[in-house]
Amino acid sequence: MIKIAITPCLILGLVIFRDYFIRYQAANLQFNLLWYRVLFDLFLYISTGILLAGLYERFKKIRALRMTKVVLSGNILMLMLFCGVSYFGVLYFASIKEFFVFDFILMGYYAYLLIDSLRKEDLT
Repeated sequence: MIKIAITPCLILGLVIFRDYFIRYQAANLQFNLLWYRVLFDLFLYISTGILLAGLYERFKKIRALRMTKVVLSGNILMLMLFCGVSYFGVLYFASIKEFFVFDFILMGYYAYLLIDSLRKEDLT
């Protein structure tokens, strides 16, 4: 249950860390050391895929629990809040263009999981 709750925070934290690295660290790197940025991008996308795949595997085991629906709904609301707050430029991550992309991907993913958990409950 905890993995389902903290996965969006981990992924969005990696996106914020990536932006920090690009803005402050990559500017100071020599040209031949910029491959660190490429490696970090690969790490970000691969780890996001692994986290989402592991999340679905965990979700299949606990989809019937009522608490799962509450956690999924809470995460969707949290992601909508992040999107709204960053859209109006209140927080730091309003300037991170990848933040919106990952936020919408996570919102869609969690909405799919919530619909799937509700549908499976009705069929059984």
